[in-house]
Amino acid sequence: MLLEGQTSVVTGGSRGIGFQISKIFVEQGARVLAISRSADKLSGAASALPGLETLVADTSDPDDIDRAVAWAAANWGSLDILVNNAGIWTSAKADLTTPGDRDFIATNQTNLIGPYLSTKRFLPLLLKSASPRVVNIGSASGILSPRLQTAYGVSKAGLHALTIATAYELEGRVAVNVLSPGWVRTDMAPDGPNEPRMSAEAALELVTMPSHVTARLFHATSSDGNAPATAVERAWVEF
Repeated sequence: MLLEGQTSVVTGGSRGIGFQISKIFVEQGARVLAISRSADKLSGAASALPGLETLVADTSDPDDIDRAVAWAAANWGSLDILVNNAGIWTSAKADLTTPGDRDFIATNQTNLIGPYLSTKRFLPLLLKSASPRVVNIGSASGILSPRLQTAYGVSKAGLHALTIATAYELEGRVAVNVLSPGWVRTDMAPDGPNEPRMSAEAALELVTMPSHVTARLFHATSSDGNAPATAVERAWVEF
């Protein structure tokens, strides 16, 4: 029970990677609040995972995050782990110079602004923990390289940058890292070769690492079927 007695908030926790992270944390003894914009999906998650707490909220909305913080403060009084997993993906096609701004703004509002708002607003509760952790779910698509493309890639590159800046601002107080989950089978990537559980196992490894491990990017590597997935450190820049 690696997380016995700890508290955790998982955004986008009703399905896919977020649900599997919620599940493995509960299995390891944590109390978990899953946040999602979908009441129906949260209801399904709660039915599938007894003990899971749920809250309907949009992480890109400051007022909704304030409600989530108020819930955690009233029910727990502090927070040990924040997983910023909520994210959207609109297109694999080039979309930075095509007409219309809606997709770019919406993608960055959820994938970048959301984690910024959540981390900032949950920080007072995190600072009450003996060993607080923040895990941002990034992507290999956001590594700075000639392959960087689309609004999604830009949003994840921004999230990686936010992680580094936040980690150093909170150095010695809160460990802040990124997990790149790899190509995982989810609603956004139905053809992904790996199961979301793989990413959850890597997330568990991250939140149980020594607290001085911060400002780093980890990639979830595939399990051989007999051992858990592992989180392997990667470079932030690949040119």
